[in-house]
Amino acid sequence: CPSHQVFPHWQNGVAQLTLDDSKPFEGNRDFIVRYRLAGDQIASGLLLFQGGDENFFLYMAQPPQRVAAEAVPPREYIFVVDVSGSMDGFPLNTSKRLLRNLIGKLRPTDLFNVVLFAGDSTVLSPQSLPANQANIAKAIGLIEQQRGAGGTELLPAVQQAMSLPRQEGISRSLLLVTDGFVGGEQGVFDYIKTNLNKCSVFSFGIGTSVNRYLIEGVAHEGLAEPFIVTEESEAEGVADKFREYVESPVLTD
Repeated sequence: CPSHQVFPHWQNGVAQLTLDDSKPFEGNRDFIVRYRLAGDQIASGLLLFQGGDENFFLYMAQPPQRVAAEAVPPREYIFVVDVSGSMDGFPLNTSKRLLRNLIGKLRPTDLFNVVLFAGDSTVLSPQSLPANQANIAKAIGLIEQQRGAGGTELLPAVQQAMSLPRQEGISRSLLLVTDGFVGGEQGVFDYIKTNLNKCSVFSFGIGTSVNRYLIEGVAHEGLAEPFIVTEESEAEGVADKFREYVESPVLTD
């Protein structure tokens, strides 16, 4: 609240915030506190509240200022890419640039696969591949061949991606890349929500008139952040933002 001044006080690693109460009748609004952790360890805390009929608790676990690269486990990325007719031109060209950037910069310890969908689906490999130069070149070659044609069957593609065999101990992320011109959005949302224990789900919306309802809905059900590209020049920056988001999360003020 701009009309109230906040006075932080630190003691033994604990911050206490005191509000300027010179205008007591202006407190009928939300107060937003932005902060970030500065330490190198995970911080946790537990809040308890005793009610009349039932009790409540809130447990908080927050990451350190930055996660060290060596602490990030191997990851598996499944790229689910829309190559339907509505993607022809700018959206598909931008998708190619985005995927070249993402796939080309995976770590050698990572695995990846590509599911292309329009009226039906095409899979790069029956199981995910190591992110070496030969496999990356194979994936980029497959993506570069796409011209954009046919209908858009999103739900079967997501189902196929989630059902691919996986290795134990490797975190899987599904990345949906589409302009969002599909039907049956609610069925996609419900399926992701039901199967969220299988992988993380991120969404990239590409196009000047992208279906934000679908892109934001997929991200919401996947407990992730949506990424939107409306111009081809934005693709590299959005790809960089995504890698930072999933590989080295940082709390920003």
